[in-house]
Amino acid sequence: MIKKIRLVVFVIFLMLLLSISLIYSLQQASAPVPPNMTIEPPDPSLPAEANLLTGKWAGQWKSTYGWDCLLVVEKVDKDSAQVGLSWGEYNTQKLSCHCEPNWARVQKAKVIYREGMATLEFITPNLQSRNFKEKQHMLSGENEGWLGSPGNRYGHYDFSFTVEKNEPSVMKGHFISGNGSHLYINMKKID
Repeated sequence: MIKKIRLVVFVIFLMLLLSISLIYSLQQASAPVPPNMTIEPPDPSLPAEANLLTGKWAGQWKSTYGWDCLLVVEKVDKDSAQVGLSWGEYNTQKLSCHCEPNWARVQKAKVIYREGMATLEFITPNLQSRNFKEKQHMLSGENEGWLGSPGNRYGHYDFSFTVEKNEPSVMKGHFISGNGSHLYINMKKID
């Protein structure tokens, strides 16, 4: 009889934890739309793959707690792009940080064209750090002195987003955090 009571109490406890987790995940704030975003069509002299990148992309990072992401590709040049990146409310994997929704404008994301695909790559400081706050949402997308020593990932994040010609409405992203954790995202074109 005592074993049955313990089992019932344990099941109720698990259901309560799952309910709290579900309620919390539903209450997370979405990624904000960065202000003053203007999307320009690519110059016709650029590779055809440049057209794949331009526009607004939305999705949710595949992680324990997941969070919304919005990427606005404003302007694409021969080897760089200006993008707006925003994220919704989230917690880090070890719950060491509760991070509020925010955004950044990356002025020179690297653009790589390969046959049938285009990739954006950029790095940012830790998006909760003093280095980010001092930049007032404006980032170059390159090392600005906060990268640290070789092999030391703390203090910055690496982002990569790719669109393929055979799947033009899906952008696949990859994120490497300061501690080397990898996250992935499949974003849909929304504009």
